[in-house]
Amino acid sequence: MIYSQPTIFIIFLLCFLIINIVICSLIFRKEKQFEAEKLIDIYNPNALKDLRAKYNLKADKYSLELSQLARGADHKRFFGKVKLEAFCAIKERIGDIDDGGKYVCNPRAVRKDNCTLISLGLNNAISYDQHIQNVTGGHCRILGADKDPQNITIQENYERINGQLFVGMIPNEISISSMLKKAERREVELMKIDIEGGEHEGLEPFIREYRVCQIFIEVHGTPSEHLKMLQTMAKYNFRIFNVEPNPYCVNCCEYSLIQDSCMDQYGVYPLVPIVPKVEF
Repeated sequence: MIYSQPTIFIIFLLCFLIINIVICSLIFRKEKQFEAEKLIDIYNPNALKDLRAKYNLKADKYSLELSQLARGADHKRFFGKVKLEAFCAIKERIGDIDDGGKYVCNPRAVRKDNCTLISLGLNNAISYDQHIQNVTGGHCRILGADKDPQNITIQENYERINGQLFVGMIPNEISISSMLKKAERREVELMKIDIEGGEHEGLEPFIREYRVCQIFIEVHGTPSEHLKMLQTMAKYNFRIFNVEPNPYCVNCCEYSLIQDSCMDQYGVYPLVPIVPKVEF
């Protein structure tokens, strides 16, 4: 087949545009990588110590900037100032690649005996729940909850993954603590929370009463409400190891956190607490 000169020019132009779009996309993703991840040299045994030392020097500055931006309405700038407080070398995306997935730290390090997982906010979609059960070996009990009853297919599939379903809006109709009591569980390894604002009132009573190792939470609201939620978790010694703004919701951001007492188990290196533990 013989192409005319204008046709060849158009094909060349399209190829040029596609290549540039791909390059721009890669550059954008690279620029969006978190500061701590860009600075880590895995071949340097002192890299993490050096990073923590750098954070120590800037911790007060980072905390002040976060507090100041929390008083405003610019979500993008606020999210950009949330810093890692712990370094997880083995972060794994669990669930959907798009909205709904969560970054979990070293999920294969979950305890093998009588372990418990929690998934709050299902909406008849359990890809996260199925994936996390598969990755952790399928031996944990997973407790799922949603404000509405799940369809029959979801109910059957949840039973197959050693799951137990609860129905009710958190915290008005059901509490997280009541779920654990009914399931006769004492502590939680991994906890996913996506309950459209219910996290602001529903989480603290639970983490005050029960031990939780990792929390993956989508926070909704103003920058001030985001900071208050992060402060609540910081009060119980949770540290941020991943931050991911939601591209489909300007006032939403995904945070992954780990409790200080679980860092050795999951191979996490503590950096410096940045979230101010006092009211701003």
